[in-house]
Order: sequence, then structure tokens, then C-alpha cells
Amino acid sequence: VSSWPRAEKPPENFFAKYKSCSTKSRPLLSPMDQPMLPPQSSNPKAVLESTAIHFLSYRPRFTAEVINRLVKKAKELGLADSPTLINQIIASLEKSGFLDDKKLLESYIRSRLVEKKKGPYWIRQHLVRFGLSKFEIDAALAKFADKPSQLAVIRNYLEQYLTIDLKTKAGVFRRLVGRGFSASLVAEAFDER
Repeated sequence: VSSWPRAEKPPENFFAKYKSCSTKSRPLLSPMDQPMLPPQSSNPKAVLESTAIHFLSYRPRFTAEVINRLVKKAKELGLADSPTLINQIIASLEKSGFLDDKKLLESYIRSRLVEKKKGPYWIRQHLVRFGLSKFEIDAALAKFADKPSQLAVIRNYLEQYLTIDLKTKAGVFRRLVGRGFSASLVAEAFDER
């Protein structure tokens, strides 16, 4: 229950804390009300480490992504000797297990192939954007997205179509090729059906 009804005027001291600002603007925040920001350290290595850990807190990242983020932050800070600091931070993150490109690459390929039903051409294109070498990508794709696993994914995708007429077959064929599967593999899966 309020001390004064809505229809009546509020008490005189009610607006006292808002005197310093105009009626159209919000009241000023006291130092206790302002959001807590991480303190800016004078130690550049500590700042870059906290940036890397904050960046990794959202999702697992590839080493190249973290390096790019740290280079960007080093430029913001105006650091002269950033490559050695970044290499030290990356080495410590790899040692502690926060960065593991091989595990992440396997996980990425398996999740895109099995869950998202994306083929190796699509996966390769997206992995290149993360800054991985083509040799690493091709080796991982050969290992984790081999022909039998691709055929299993295509068969699984085709199961949702009970009957396929010629027009539907052409559309599904285009869709699967657009998802990154080779045309010969898609045709082989259709022939098995």
C-alpha cells in the first residue's frame, strides 16, 4: 500500500533526489550504481590473457581465431612487442588445454556432417575462414568425413522422402550438392535407393 494515493500529489521531498537533473532526463548514477568494469591493468600480458580467456568463454575457438583477436587487441593498446606476448599466451593456453585445434576440428567436422547434414565442400569453405591451413583441413576431412560416413548422412537425409518423383529428385539432388556433397556421391546414394 502506498503512502499517498495516485490521484493526489506526491509529498514535497519525493523529488528531492532528482533536483540536479532536468525533468526530462534520468537521474545521475552514483558511483555505486555504475556497472563494474574489469580494471585496466598496466601489464599488457595480463590484459591480453584476460582478452583471450574472455574470447574463449563464449565457445571453443581455433588458434588462428584467438591470434587474430589478440592482434586486434594489441593494436588497440598500441603494443610494440605484441608477437612475442601473443605467442607466449597461445603456448600457455595450449598447455592448459584451452586451445586444441585437432579436437575442435574433429568436433566441428562431425557436428556439421552428422547434425547439420553439410558436406565436405561446405565444411572446407567454412574452415578456411577460421584461418586453418588447407593441408590440415583436407587431412581432417579425409579422416572424419570419409565416403561411408557421407553416404550414411545422405541416406539419412533421403529417408524423409518416402516417394520421390523426378521433379522432387532433382530438387533434392540440387539441395544436397548445395550442402557440399559431391554430385557423384549423391547420385550413388540415389542409385542405392
